Amino acid sequence: MIGSAERDEEALPPPARGRGVAPSLGQVEAMIAVIDHGSFTAAAEALQISQPSLSRRIHTLEEALGLLLFAPVGRRMEVTESGRGVVAAGRRALAEMGSIEAMAASARSLTTGSLRVAGLPSLVASIVTDLVGRFHRAHPGVRVEVFTVDDAEELFDAVRVGRADAAAGVIDRVPADLAVTPLPAQQFAAVLPTAEGAVGDEAPLAAEDLADRTLVTLPRGTSIRQLTDSVYRSLGVVASRVITTTQRDSLVPLSVAADGVTLVPEVLARTAPAFGGRLVPLRSPVQRSIGIIHRPVAQANPALHGLMELMEPAEGDPPAGTPPV
Repeated sequence: MIGSAERDEEALPPPARGRGVAPSLGQVEAMIAVIDHGSFTAAAEALQISQPSLSRRIHTLEEALGLLLFAPVGRRMEVTESGRGVVAAGRRALAEMGSIEAMAASARSLTTGSLRVAGLPSLVASIVTDLVGRFHRAHPGVRVEVFTVDDAEELFDAVRVGRADAAAGVIDRVPADLAVTPLPAQQFAAVLPTAEGAVGDEAPLAAEDLADRTLVTLPRGTSIRQLTDSVYRSLGVVASRVITTTQRDSLVPLSVAADGVTLVPEVLARTAPAFGGRLVPLRSPVQRSIGIIHRPVAQANPALHGLMELMEPAEGDPPAGTPPV
């Protein structure tokens, strides 16, 4: 029977000094098994290792700690007072590791955990809402946070430093250290005030639609502004007046209120009737390549794997991120 050695430990042969190697949980587990099962033989059988292997683990633990954990008393080995203290701390360590492993298993099964998604404001308002909504319905136990950033560089930094697990952005110039899962390209359309007596399908945007109309758009440097400028150049028009705003969700209502024009992704242009405006298609398709930007999958939060699985459409379904018709 393993018991507690009552004699003065200073009289026992001291173990070798610690070698600077931290004890392992396997070594602690071996010591606790001897205490719990009453002998080295029973402990080795419970751990499904050989008795010499068990003895080596405990001897290595004694060397790492610089403490004698078991002492011979007659024909028995008994735990020392120092060993009893190590056992108590070891049980706590094993319990904490068990909790960590349980949390990791829950995160892998997506019953717990967290997912942080960033995006350019126009994409958060369109693509991200559908994708994150589907993820939450599939994995309601995962805590989800969605936030916006102002530009591409801030988006890349958010992913690099781990502030975001995934980010919705324009993917034509993503740095090589980040990975991308493409989404369907985002088509653009114009929004104009409702024309009196207009019936039927809209004719494509023409130069006369822009003449003497105030352009409502984002500041220079944004992808929406770059595409807007390219459309004006293709029609040979220079905007006579420009209202700039940093609020993407105000582009449509502000352009209608100002009797102006704005060019936005079609998913936003479809809201125009609610503000008294109308969607006008472009003569030549204008689009931007978008996708989910993330760290390489090997480094990914398990929740990101779940999000990416939802981006793989079932047979017959439209790709994730396709706006509803």
